[in-house]
Amino acid sequence: MKKSHLHFMGIGGHGISSVAQIAHNQGEIVTGCDRQESANTRALTQVGIPIQIGHSAEHLQGADALIISPAVPALDPQNPELLEAQRRGIPVKTWQELLGTLTEGKCLLSVCGVHGKSSTTSMLSLMLVDAGMDPTCEIGAVVPRFGANYRLGQSEYFVNEADEFNHNFWHYHPRLAVVNAIEFEHPEFFHNYEEFLYAFEHFVRGMDMESNWPLPPTIIVNIDSPGCRDLCAHLNGWAGSIVNYSIQDLSRDTPEHIGDRLTFEAYDVKLEGETSFRVRLHNAPAGVKLPDVLYRLQLPGIHYVQNALAALAAAYTVGAPLESIAHTLEGFTGARRRFEIRHQGALVVGERTCDDVILVDDYAHHPTAIALTLEAARKRYPGRRLIAVYQPHMYSRTKTFFEQFLQAFDAADIAIISDIFPAREVDTGLVHTRQLVAEIAKRPRFSQEGAQILYGGSVRETTQRIQDNLHPGDIVLIMGAGDIYTVSEMLKQTNQPGHK
Repeated sequence: MKKSHLHFMGIGGHGISSVAQIAHNQGEIVTGCDRQESANTRALTQVGIPIQIGHSAEHLQGADALIISPAVPALDPQNPELLEAQRRGIPVKTWQELLGTLTEGKCLLSVCGVHGKSSTTSMLSLMLVDAGMDPTCEIGAVVPRFGANYRLGQSEYFVNEADEFNHNFWHYHPRLAVVNAIEFEHPEFFHNYEEFLYAFEHFVRGMDMESNWPLPPTIIVNIDSPGCRDLCAHLNGWAGSIVNYSIQDLSRDTPEHIGDRLTFEAYDVKLEGETSFRVRLHNAPAGVKLPDVLYRLQLPGIHYVQNALAALAAAYTVGAPLESIAHTLEGFTGARRRFEIRHQGALVVGERTCDDVILVDDYAHHPTAIALTLEAARKRYPGRRLIAVYQPHMYSRTKTFFEQFLQAFDAADIAIISDIFPAREVDTGLVHTRQLVAEIAKRPRFSQEGAQILYGGSVRETTQRIQDNLHPGDIVLIMGAGDIYTVSEMLKQTNQPGHK
């Protein structure tokens, strides 16, 4: 059978790079290009995928299909490779469309929802690996144990992260889907909450209902999320199985809200200093009872308990033993940029040294995720001064969720907010970080002694703001989905031998 030559444009992106590697490992001819070199492009080169920097129509020589990110036609409609493919009649597909094709014939397990997709997908992937189920995996972040954002397995199981933007997840037809949380997001694409919710309903109704897998069509749903409860209310007539998960006392005092569905409930949850919980089943079939196991997590926060519970429920439903699941969770150190500790110890700042500083890098960019991440840091590191560094992601998101952002930083002692990262948008003057900082400054929290809200400016200027305000013992939490992660690298560079 003739191999297809797939050319990936923008191959350095997290999702597209993992799909390129999966296609490469499945025997397709893969080439790629991107605007600039990155850690991802270097990793792809090391596994034998030819990468060119820059865009050119010549890159399509011999290509059977052009694979792109969905933002390309809107953001760069005059891209020479896109125009050349259209001129020559070469099929143009998003990497999500290609991934949907690569998962055909597999027992697909998809993780979707507004928060925690990468962490939950990572946990679920590792649980199945440790249980000997040998899945293929596609994740939106690097998993340290894999050394990559994908894994190639030999079994029928395929685990993937399913993103709702651009209806990307409509290309996937899983047998089991995890729905972590639903609240309005991606205002640059969805007009309102109802349209957003419908995207999830359409995804669920498009699941694999016909294949002959031992696992029935199943969704694992976080019923502590109001949006997830809305989804369930819209699924009248859906023939699959709905399994709930919930955290005791998170939003209600009793388990009465659980209803009559099988529900995994976390209880005896501890968040101060350590993160641990136990799990019990409600409405289980006769004779089914979970053993009393204490699950410990290295990562802090109630949101990681939610992620772990979701992955546990999915893995157990598929057939992974709980003893193995507990072992996986205890060893889970997180996915890249998910409460990732980048430095711990002394940090040289100009002419002085700050001892016992912790730098944490996190992908949080929605107001809910920011608040949860700051709260988690507070509880994991009580007594430390907390500096929150945030890079707003996209003008439309910053404008739409402006009021929510005002409340997101109350757990911080100092908040430094950099310029907005445009991503797939162009600055039309819709909103500016200075406006956000001015309004946050009016919060009661930032009128207290010792509390500050600062405008950071560019990434490099933001780094300087951190250095100017850093004290020994501080924890610096760097958040955002853009290039703000480079701040930790710039701070650490000052500690390298010979640095001037």
